[in-house]
Amino acid sequence: MAPPSSLRSVRSVRARAKSDAMSPPSSMPLLSTPAYSHVSSYRSLQMELLLYSPSVKVVPSPWSANHTLPVFGDHDIVGGKVILDPSCQSGRLVLTIEGAFTYNPTEKDGDNNYGRRPEKRRHVFFSSSKLIQVSSSDSNTPRSALRDVFVIKRRPSGSNIKSMVLEPRAYPFSWEIPRSQRSNEEVPPTFCSSDPQCAPFEVIYQVSAVWESSDITENPSFLEVPIVLHPDPDFHSLDGLPDENSSSWLEMPLKSDRPMSFRCAVTLPTSVTFSRASSIPYFVVFTTTPRSSALAREIASDATISISVFSQVTITEPAVLPITPPQTPSEESSDSLPFQQPRTKLLRRVRSRTSPWSPRALDDPELREKPLPRLPTQTAFSATQTVHSSMCIGFPKRPRHQQSSSKVHPSLHAHQALPDGLHKAKIPLNRDMLPSIDWAGVSVKYYMDISVLFGQDELRARVPLRII
Repeated sequence: MAPPSSLRSVRSVRARAKSDAMSPPSSMPLLSTPAYSHVSSYRSLQMELLLYSPSVKVVPSPWSANHTLPVFGDHDIVGGKVILDPSCQSGRLVLTIEGAFTYNPTEKDGDNNYGRRPEKRRHVFFSSSKLIQVSSSDSNTPRSALRDVFVIKRRPSGSNIKSMVLEPRAYPFSWEIPRSQRSNEEVPPTFCSSDPQCAPFEVIYQVSAVWESSDITENPSFLEVPIVLHPDPDFHSLDGLPDENSSSWLEMPLKSDRPMSFRCAVTLPTSVTFSRASSIPYFVVFTTTPRSSALAREIASDATISISVFSQVTITEPAVLPITPPQTPSEESSDSLPFQQPRTKLLRRVRSRTSPWSPRALDDPELREKPLPRLPTQTAFSATQTVHSSMCIGFPKRPRHQQSSSKVHPSLHAHQALPDGLHKAKIPLNRDMLPSIDWAGVSVKYYMDISVLFGQDELRARVPLRII
């Protein structure tokens, strides 16, 4: 025997009420949470934050032996969900992802302060927030009048009340890592160095969750979780970087203040991009003009070659323009105001002579796509650090032709075109170096200075490098 229609209606209403209590509120947009294998959990008294990441990093901690940090690539999605405690009835939930460059304001131009360690400053170069309004009706969706009638007719049991009141609410979230349209410009990776020379600088990322209750007597709950951002190895393979055996080299001449009897040049891999786990191969050559064997021998034995690599860190921030006060009338003009005739007619006449504003001007594609002028900026911090410095006397080697597979002897013209002297060396790099950065007010640039000094004459060159 089939149940009566009224009983079927009650059962369907109860089923819908249970499913509505489990669903997120209508004010919360449905976000696709990334499906990663690792889940990191962080808790406070009123909420739990879950982060899904493709990998994790184990770091030492004084509180726990197995402290893990979520690790993301620059092409991954940072996402997870926040589970609120049932006691959190109404308020707002603020989720924020932030990237910051921290620095010591006293570390300028290599000067070290051995006194009291000052507090580090933070320059936020990336920030994105999500605001979620939470109300007590989110767990129990509004019922229609018909559903209220069915609920009133039958008192809910204790188990139903407990499931409806104590059911925690989960709010998913996700962010995409920002990307640039310009080449060689990538979001800075996480950086924390153990080298005292690079220790004043750090690149940190974190995800924070703040619960603020509508009841002012309740204290807000706060969670701050650091995350690690590393470049994706699939997109930045070190196998594609040139090495010293590469045939693609770039030769750049050294310049002097006046004409000289010899020329110098430095040779580097064409990409001038180097990994922090590798080294920088380079050549310095010289040629006498016109050719002079006596001068060549003298330069090869007495010239001084100086090589240095240094980093230049610059932080720029928007300039704070002073507020221009309104112009106040002078005493003479203020005294004469009551005796002056109103100038409204003159102003109207001048306004009428001008062409009226037309909304068609906005239809012009050139005006519509014209970029806005950049806001003025100011340098908040600047520092220079020497990474490598070396010096040698003379050019110890004589350039030679590389042996080809055909074993054909080079021509006399090709032999005469060889430089008179050659200096070949490598500059070792290390992983504790800051990578090259050019992102939202943070600039970390590397340069290589080459100098050849012979007597009173000096030739110089500066080559920009890219360190990844």
